[in-house]
Amino acid sequence: MINKIHFGKRIAVLRNNIGFSQAQLAQRLGVTSQAVSKWECGTAIPDIDLLLELSHLYHVSINEMLEEKDIIHELTGKKSDKDGIGYFVPESESTDNVQWAREIKKGSFIKKNWENAQNKAPLMDEAGKRIASMGGIAVEIGAGPGGGFMPYVLKANPNANIIISDISPTVVREWKAYLDKTLDFPNIFYTAFDFCRMPFRDNTIDVISDGGGIGNCERGSRSLALREAYRVLKPGGMLVTSTGFVNKDTLARLPADIQNELLKKRPDVFEDLYEDTVLAGFSKIDSIIGGCWYTDDDDSTIADLARSLGVNLKFTSYIRYCTKE
Repeated sequence: MINKIHFGKRIAVLRNNIGFSQAQLAQRLGVTSQAVSKWECGTAIPDIDLLLELSHLYHVSINEMLEEKDIIHELTGKKSDKDGIGYFVPESESTDNVQWAREIKKGSFIKKNWENAQNKAPLMDEAGKRIASMGGIAVEIGAGPGGGFMPYVLKANPNANIIISDISPTVVREWKAYLDKTLDFPNIFYTAFDFCRMPFRDNTIDVISDGGGIGNCERGSRSLALREAYRVLKPGGMLVTSTGFVNKDTLARLPADIQNELLKKRPDVFEDLYEDTVLAGFSKIDSIIGGCWYTDDDDSTIADLARSLGVNLKFTSYIRYCTKE
């Protein structure tokens, strides 16, 4: 069945790509502007002769205009499930995440985070514009309920082709339910996978965006996740990653017993991943410091640990642009 809404949005993008207004297209085809508007609003589909003219004008096949794409199938060889999501982990939530997943479904975190992203946020807005400008396919890994960079990419270009992913199938389903209702764009795709074992073929992705997922890696290792990002990116593709860390000077100023406890329980928070990023293969790396935050003002597991030890840790955050040459 043809999704008329998606058809209308696709042909509106194609029209904008060649710089035509609805009136100019109508004149070119010998129809009224109202007819073009109805097509692009998804209330009507042109007849076969007009579809053929649009195909020639836009240099795409009629099928490309009418049919839904399964980008996940094209990139992995596995078709998306009946709910429109590609699953590479079990569809049921992992035992460790069941309670967290319930809270995600019960709360309005995704709605709130999406709405917050519509406000001005210079560094994230700039990252979203840069990712969108790359074109091709962008994959947001470890999106979580915050969405990572994805909301800012779609804010910069609602027609950007983006795959929203997370190891939690609940998170992916919740994002799909919300964005289907809010945007219903044909260029957003969904998949659940472990980013330490990405399902994509080598050299197939234009941008990997990571709004803190790798820094909070649940399984495998962060160095493995970086190597996987390098593997699936096309030459010239980019990894845009963001996380925070506590620098070694801050650690050195803490009492020895607290240093030992932190290094024992959360050694990851003292790593900025630069060396791992180089070892993964990225030779062109541009880091932009995004500011800092303190555990006393946070509600994370590391903040809970810091408070239990009686310290207030300062985290430095960054956005890192890593090009695969």
